[in-house]
Formats: sequence, C-alpha cells, structure tokens
Amino acid sequence: MELIIDTWNVLHQTGILPPESAGIGTRGLCTLIQRSRWAGERITLVCDGTPSDIGGVGPKLQTIFTGPHRTADDEIVDRVANSSSARSILVITSDREIIRSIKKNGAQHLGSAAFLQTLVDDASTSKKKRVHRPSGLSRAHANEWRKEFGLDEQAIQDNDNPMIKPDEPLLPDDLLDEAQRLINPSE
Repeated sequence: MELIIDTWNVLHQTGILPPESAGIGTRGLCTLIQRSRWAGERITLVCDGTPSDIGGVGPKLQTIFTGPHRTADDEIVDRVANSSSARSILVITSDREIIRSIKKNGAQHLGSAAFLQTLVDDASTSKKKRVHRPSGLSRAHANEWRKEFGLDEQAIQDNDNPMIKPDEPLLPDDLLDEAQRLINPSE
C-alpha cells in the first residue's frame, strides 16, 4: 500500500496532538509516521509551496513540495489519476474535493483526524504491547469469537504447531468438492 498524505491538512487538525507535540511540522510528522504502524509502507507527504523545514527522506518516505505555481491538492489528484495501481493508494486527507476525485479513480481514503489519532495512539503504545489484529476486530469481538468457537489458549497454541493435525478436515468435503469444481470446471 502507498500512502499519499495531504500534509497541511493533517498538520492542522486540532485537539488530537498532545500539547507538547503541537506544531510538530513536517519533520515531526515524519518521525511520528516512522514510529507507527505505517512505517513499512511507501509514503509521500505532499506539501504546498517551497520547503520551510526538511521532511523525511528515505527509501520509502519522501516529501514533495509543489512549488509556488501548483497546489498540493492538484498534485495528489494528479498522482492518483496517473497511477496504474490507484486501488493500492491510501490518500490521507479531509478535503472533500480531493476525496471525491480520488474515489473516482479507485483510491482509498482515510480522514486526516483519524490518521493523526492513529499516529498518536501508536506513539503512546509500546512496541511490546502493540498487537496487530485484523482490521475492525476489537479485543471484545475477538474474545466473543473465541468463546463462540470454544477456543482457549491451548487450542490457539496447538493450532500454531504444524506437527499437530486436526482429527477432521478443516473444511467440509462438499465445500472442498465445490471449490474443486470451480477451479477445474471440465471435471
């Protein structure tokens, strides 16, 4: 996934950053991103104007300043429109015009406030405590599913052990047969 960030839009969200982090600028935003769940993604921060502070630079993180004659909004819209893989782009903005345009091209969107909040949450969570869960699955829902399926810690650990084989197939035979027919319709 590639993130394209409407930098000004993210940096001007209010009430999210702790007081000691207010006014972090492009460099501070880059630092937060590099310490977050987004650190391994390709990230482009798009900024209006000319460099006022140096942002992040690296193999997966770049900062683009659009210069005096082009807006960051136009740059973001054009990057998505000209991409051959727009569906793999996540644009971070709360600008309605940008959202409308990028969605026409198949790109995804995450609001600036929500993105900034994830950065703050990730910064306040130690790496040891950070748990990667499937998107949208809260701890309460995960526990409900564990209870529904009668899973305890031992069952989960056994499932991770490739030497332990289940007593019955993981999927019913009729479902496996149907999948086989879909894969090989001539049989």
